[in-house]
Amino acid sequence: MKDEKFRAWHWNKKRLYQVVQIDALRQEIVCQELGKEDGEPLVFPLDSCRLQRFTGFRDMNGEEIYEDDIVDDTCGRIGIPQSTHLVCWDEKDVAFQLRDYRGAIIPLKPHLLRVLGNKYKDRDIIDKS
Repeated sequence: MKDEKFRAWHWNKKRLYQVVQIDALRQEIVCQELGKEDGEPLVFPLDSCRLQRFTGFRDMNGEEIYEDDIVDDTCGRIGIPQSTHLVCWDEKDVAFQLRDYRGAIIPLKPHLLRVLGNKYKDRDIIDKS
């Protein structure tokens, strides 16, 4: 079975963390600050965070793509204005998808995407045009 990988958005701290362990019995998660993987582990109540699953894909720059990431799908296309989309999990199709600001589904082609940010941390970059 494939190991799942998660990131967590902490609602009160307004920060993203790399999830090291999920303890379902205690309803806690053990996290590391992003970029500080050798630091002291942090323990948070499970309901204080929004878990974001790793899609298993990397963008054109090698950055991991997670659920709730905001991505640009126009990289390298001359004359096309930037278009931002949200990475979402679709329960019906049991797959990760891209959605535009109207909710329309866009084909997920990781090799053409560039991660711009996360919907909780970087709401200002979501395309509303």
